Amino acid sequence: MSDTDTTSYLDRLLALYEEKLKRFRFSLTILLVGTIIFFFLIFFPYITLIGNQESCRVNQLDCPQLEQSGLKERVSDVTTSWGNIPVSTAEVVAFFPVGVACGFIAVSSQLQDLMRLRRAITQQIRGLESPIDVTLIAPLLIDPKQGVGDQMLGILILLFPSCLALFSVNLILVSLEAIKNSLPYNQNVSFYYGVYLISVLLILCGLLRIGWTFLRSLAIERA
Repeated sequence: MSDTDTTSYLDRLLALYEEKLKRFRFSLTILLVGTIIFFFLIFFPYITLIGNQESCRVNQLDCPQLEQSGLKERVSDVTTSWGNIPVSTAEVVAFFPVGVACGFIAVSSQLQDLMRLRRAITQQIRGLESPIDVTLIAPLLIDPKQGVGDQMLGILILLFPSCLALFSVNLILVSLEAIKNSLPYNQNVSFYYGVYLISVLLILCGLLRIGWTFLRSLAIERA
């Protein structure tokens, strides 16, 4: 391939990389901000309310302020241009880890594509006469050429929604019976165990894919 062909091909790779990078950043922002807001404004307060109500029931205490709490309708009371959201707070809370796991799989797939494209760009740059710093034209959230501190920050940003999802699974399992009774339908407990197991496996699968692709990229960058 001539220098002109190499440059033309590199330009196309960089244009594609920029497009995919914008999609990845948008998806990661939605996942990160959405997970944090939902966890602290809806999930955690609702789980706390359910736990307190269960404690009152077990200890045969009268807790009217808990029974009258509006947390149970916090999601269903939200009004859109199509009307109220047709799901209860209990449903959204119960399947919150699944949503985060699916979002993480989507984001991890996008990051994996960026890493593969970055490897192709690196190989093309090595064929040019003038050296180019690939980190400037094709940045990555977790960059093999960055320092350990920057890599740890990127990993923390990527993992934070997943950590919240795994923590949420633990909180749900503690109050699973009470949450199950709050749902508008009745399912066997094993159904929910299966759902949360799938959520954990999706998160682990995404982590393994990113780790494997990162190690391959690291080997190529240092070659």
